[in-house]
Amino acid sequence: MRVKKAEPRENVLYYGDNLDVMRRYVRDASVDLVYLDPPFNSNRDYNVLFLEHDGTRAAAQVKAFKDTWEWDEVAARTFVELVEEGGKLSEAMQAFRLVLGDSDMLAYLSMMAPRLAELHRVLKPTGSIYLHCDPTASHYLKILLDAVFHPKNFRNEVIWRYRRWPSVARQFQKMHDVLLFYSRDPEAERTFDVLYGYEKLADSTLKTFGTKKQHADFSSGHRKPSTLDEESVGPPLSDVWEVGIIAPISKERLGYPTQKPEALLERVIRASSKEGDLVLDPFCGCGTAVAVAERLNRKWIGIDVTHLAINLIKRRISDGFGYHPHVVGEPV
Repeated sequence: MRVKKAEPRENVLYYGDNLDVMRRYVRDASVDLVYLDPPFNSNRDYNVLFLEHDGTRAAAQVKAFKDTWEWDEVAARTFVELVEEGGKLSEAMQAFRLVLGDSDMLAYLSMMAPRLAELHRVLKPTGSIYLHCDPTASHYLKILLDAVFHPKNFRNEVIWRYRRWPSVARQFQKMHDVLLFYSRDPEAERTFDVLYGYEKLADSTLKTFGTKKQHADFSSGHRKPSTLDEESVGPPLSDVWEVGIIAPISKERLGYPTQKPEALLERVIRASSKEGDLVLDPFCGCGTAVAVAERLNRKWIGIDVTHLAINLIKRRISDGFGYHPHVVGEPV
């Protein structure tokens, strides 16, 4: 039996386990857009590097989180609860166990599954979800999303391509992440704005048509391309995004190990929400999604289980926007 939800708040940070927070505080069908960047099950410990005032690295650092999942009693109990609930999610988890066994990956998926179910509950019919992951688990997470949101609500697998220092390995260099984009309800007219201005016209297009807007004339029974007397805004944004990682000396960098660039989140939030909409990030880390939502005049909710992340976001909002966000559940 669910507890009665507290009165909803907007532009608020919640300190705690996002599964508990969503069940206690976030109402059904109240969120317009979800972006989540959960741990990737990379089996790494992540530290925060503190910066001096001149931007150089300080000696101090603390562990931000441990991205390691283990098959233990808690994972096994969570798995059993998911299976006993029945439905597509139960079937997906049972299939994963046949393939993966009682593994660390199954523990990770058992953690993610109930959270995706809660995110489905809180999304409006017109809403969308973007799950940010890497190839370590993206294929499994896509199956989970199919089970929760239904395959017909899959919209895009967005590839975020970036450049970084190459590593020595007997394989191709790993230079991309994945954003799995699903809508909530196929019958509802979801919020989506086609974005222009992020990609250049092809060289062949520039050679043939220049920078003028193209026009197709079908009056002769076949397509006859021509141009209009106005400048082209460029092609609509595709599902491969070239966005640079945050430079080590950038003012945007906060020292948080998995910090994502604001330019990346800007595309997500501009495409799938409008001013005044509510954006939820249940693994908000250092707060990039909530900072971009604030800048683009969206309402927001951020959740994180670490006191370090909540403090970073409070400082980020205070320094960037001149006010102190309300925090629920923060230890005194």
